[in-house]
Amino acid sequence: MAATPLAACDATTATLPDGRVLLSFGGCNYLGLANHPAVAAAVAQAMGRYGMSSSASRETTGNTLAHEALEHELAAFLACERVLLVPDGYTANIAACQAMAGVCSHALLDDKAHVSLRDAARAAGLESLRFTHLDPASLRTRLAEIRPGRAVVLTDGVFTADGALAPLAELLAALGQDDRLIIDDCHGFGVLGPGGRGSPHHAGLRDPRIIVTSSLAKGLGCAGGMVAGPAAEIARAARGTAYFCTTPTAPPMAEGTRASLAILAAEPQRVERLAANAERLQARLHDLGLAAPPRRPATPIAAFTIGTKAQMELVHAGLLAEGIRAPLISYPGGPAEAYFRLTLTAEHSPQHIDFLAAALATQLQRLPAAPHPSPLPSSPHCSSAPAHAQSQGPHPRWHVPSRPQQPGAPTRSELQRGNRRFLAPRPRNLTPKPSPVRSLADFGPSPLPPRSTA
Repeated sequence: MAATPLAACDATTATLPDGRVLLSFGGCNYLGLANHPAVAAAVAQAMGRYGMSSSASRETTGNTLAHEALEHELAAFLACERVLLVPDGYTANIAACQAMAGVCSHALLDDKAHVSLRDAARAAGLESLRFTHLDPASLRTRLAEIRPGRAVVLTDGVFTADGALAPLAELLAALGQDDRLIIDDCHGFGVLGPGGRGSPHHAGLRDPRIIVTSSLAKGLGCAGGMVAGPAAEIARAARGTAYFCTTPTAPPMAEGTRASLAILAAEPQRVERLAANAERLQARLHDLGLAAPPRRPATPIAAFTIGTKAQMELVHAGLLAEGIRAPLISYPGGPAEAYFRLTLTAEHSPQHIDFLAAALATQLQRLPAAPHPSPLPSSPHCSSAPAHAQSQGPHPRWHVPSRPQQPGAPTRSELQRGNRRFLAPRPRNLTPKPSPVRSLADFGPSPLPPRSTA
């Protein structure tokens, strides 16, 4: 069953079909670029040149200058030899695994790896085994079991469900020289590393055995997917059906992604604001007993459970009544049957986060029988259940001392009355402005040889 459809949304708000405007902590528009006027202008301008679709595979008649320029610019930004564009992040994982067919005999997956990685390994015909979540020692055991075979290790860089970070350096160190590491960095690209260059850059890794996949819909707020890595590996991916037999992301979206990437390159402070927001949210959830002490780097995903599913539904409904969208979800491979999964953007203010924390504290205290927060066993961000969780009565951390009202922050009564100054979506001015898109020269020489015209 699909979630409630939205009538409109931006980086911090969501409008329901009945017209209610909510302060939103859902979605993955991490840098707020999906709503940037320059991105919208780039898409609108490209529609006049290309229409809505290239309507064919890039290897037949569907290739455009927009696709080639975006691949060049992504490769320069990521400092890798080559990038291949594909329709979305799911297809990117299939394309990367198809490149491993005939090179590797086994796929070794983190036990909590995104379901698309499992599907991709199966689609590529790789024999799949799993190792314990976030456990390099377990990976080493699996590698020993499959020798003399070659393995491709599949892991998220930042795990979708709860924002946990993969120990990438330790996983890479466990590999042999003929093994490969595919990192699904959908939730790390635009979020971690210098300037948002992703999980491998955050870990300081540059290695020819690494292939990175990502959606372009999250950190960059646009559409499409990519496979990035050594030229030889990407050339094999380009011979696979996931690339060769699919229609690429629409050319206007490719131009929008170029604009997003240029904004990210010019404004790394967006990544810094997102990191500060993530640390603040973790601290507030820790105050409530819903998370372990904050650690760096914080990621903009926070997951937790509270008592029973019925009690979580009460909290969810209470937050909704106060004008807050705090998703209570079920998701394949998630850490629990149902759990709260909150996400942040660079456009959230500290006042937004404090307001959410205060509303959560109020809803927890209103529960008929206050349950202790349930730590998620898959998440390193959640500690084991505290000793006082075994006792009856409210969780002591739920009695959070009131915080001073910040200048300009809304009161709860203002939010309940639908204060438009706070919640109304910002006017969307789509009039083309000077675009921040850089010329190809600004990204340095192309890492690719000229495409053959034969």
